[in-house]
Amino acid sequence: MGNIFKIALRNLRRYKRRSALTISLIAFGVLFVLVFVAVTASIKDFMIAQITDSYLGALQIHRGGYVASIESLPLNMNLPPAAVSQIEKILAGIKEIEAYSERI
Repeated sequence: MGNIFKIALRNLRRYKRRSALTISLIAFGVLFVLVFVAVTASIKDFMIAQITDSYLGALQIHRGGYVASIESLPLNMNLPPAAVSQIEKILAGIKEIEAYSERI
């Protein structure tokens, strides 16, 4: 096994231009993937903000941890019926709220 590392180091020293090109291409690929992941995450956040701000209203009430696990379709993170009825009582008592609805 140690012999393989000696051969690899010898080849890296022998072919400096090819080694530098390979290392730079790997670094460029990793950088490209990181930028792509960041851009797609920001686009997803932008889409969620657009939907919640323009179509559903300005307020959403979730159980703790719901938004963090939204990627895996958190069906176990729904509010229990007792909490929903308590929230409905609170919302009905606020005169500035014209209407509200549960999640479809």
